[in-house]
Amino acid sequence: MKKLTEKSILLLIITGCFLAFLIFRVYKNISGTRVTGQKQLIVSTELVKTSKTQTVLEFIGTAVSNESVDITSSITQKVSQINFSDCDFVKKGDVLVQLNVEKQKAVQKQAEINLQEQQRELIRLSSLKDKKIIAEKEYDLQNTKLQDAQAKLAEVEEEIKEGTIVAPFDGMLGIRKISVGSLLTPGTIITTIDDIKKIKVDFPVPEKYLSLINKDCKITATSIAIPNKKFYGIVQAISPRISPTSRSISVRGIIENEEYLLRPGMMLNVTMQMQDRNVLLIPENSISNVGEKHFVFLIEDGNRVKQKEVEIGQRLSGFVEIICGLKAGDSVVTDGIVKISDGDIVEISSRHEKSNNVAVGAS
Repeated sequence: MKKLTEKSILLLIITGCFLAFLIFRVYKNISGTRVTGQKQLIVSTELVKTSKTQTVLEFIGTAVSNESVDITSSITQKVSQINFSDCDFVKKGDVLVQLNVEKQKAVQKQAEINLQEQQRELIRLSSLKDKKIIAEKEYDLQNTKLQDAQAKLAEVEEEIKEGTIVAPFDGMLGIRKISVGSLLTPGTIITTIDDIKKIKVDFPVPEKYLSLINKDCKITATSIAIPNKKFYGIVQAISPRISPTSRSISVRGIIENEEYLLRPGMMLNVTMQMQDRNVLLIPENSISNVGEKHFVFLIEDGNRVKQKEVEIGQRLSGFVEIICGLKAGDSVVTDGIVKISDGDIVEISSRHEKSNNVAVGAS
């Protein structure tokens, strides 16, 4: 029994030594590969070159009336006549509502009589002043009375004018909110009016695209409510401020709406096609992400790879725009980035070169 135990221990020792030897040989081979480069990792690369691209930007926007106001009364008075129906199209100057201004008309007549009387009295005193029968002060006092009469007449005429409520511009009326006999007060909403022959569309643009857009850029809008219909327009205004929360800038376009199909409040898909420009593009699969940072493996002298941080722009149908970190002529790893690390020496199995003219779109 004792001899059997000694043999078992000896066998375990021999086995352990053999395993240690195997591990040593494997480690040595791996280290030798790393150091001598006899058996390197195989990757594919691609040269970074300047390419011409046409960028198409896509955004979500909201339709807004070209002009929009609430029709209200500026005086307190009862409604005597309504000349419109819900959602009518009207022209600028069309009479929408007539208020009861009979009292104001009576006051107007009285003011006109008073004005005429003051004018006659001023003419009489003017003659006496010329003959130096009255003092200059008496004439000036009458002139003041005349001006006061003129002001009172103008005031009542303005009240009568305000009693006739008209359309401020061509447009489509909203739902009527009053009836004949309603007592209106200043600020009471009668209805709304919207000019929708042209529609404004407001949409946010991420700040990284700010350099690509400018006034008069052409835009195309579509709506899920109107399938297979496109609406065309241009950029009308670009806000001078960037939102500190969303890091986007508000852009306003204006599009034609001759058939009145679009309505304020609609969600619109807006596309903006930019002019051709030269950019640095690399394949998407050459980018590795760590948090919010982006890296590539750059091939240096001796086929040694260096991990380098880059700033990316748009993703363009399988490619990524490089804003900062690379230059034309650099070689980056495209296939095999998951099995290499910074400082490795690699073997390049294939090298691809992009065309100088790549036309792709960005979403």
